[in-house]
Amino acid sequence: MAIAKVTEAELEVMRVIWQKEEPSPLSEIREKLAMTHNWKPTTVKTHLYNLRDKGVIEETQRGTYRAIVTEKEATIDATRKLINRMFESSAKKLVASLIDSGELSQGELSDLREMLTSSMEVDMEVDYD
Repeated sequence: MAIAKVTEAELEVMRVIWQKEEPSPLSEIREKLAMTHNWKPTTVKTHLYNLRDKGVIEETQRGTYRAIVTEKEATIDATRKLINRMFESSAKKLVASLIDSGELSQGELSDLREMLTSSMEVDMEVDYD
């Protein structure tokens, strides 16, 4: 599922909305964003309207919003777009770039190795029933 492009500021609003299972009132969204941003109340509302128009959130009641797109869906979509755009549709090139850049700690490399091994074991399991 392709997700409309979301700006960095809109992503900050989405992160607040994703924190709750139930719909979030505008006042609560503004309050949480005020802790990290010096945005005017109208700015938050504009971001919410833009996100609604892009189809990633919906207004469930007047002034209450909930995510239509989950954080996981958005992350997968953004990763896929990055891989396609920057790494010629090769996830292998993305991982190689991360390794070559030194961005991954030894712990992260170990975690990745474990994930790959686990994924390969699941793929190799055959059900003979």
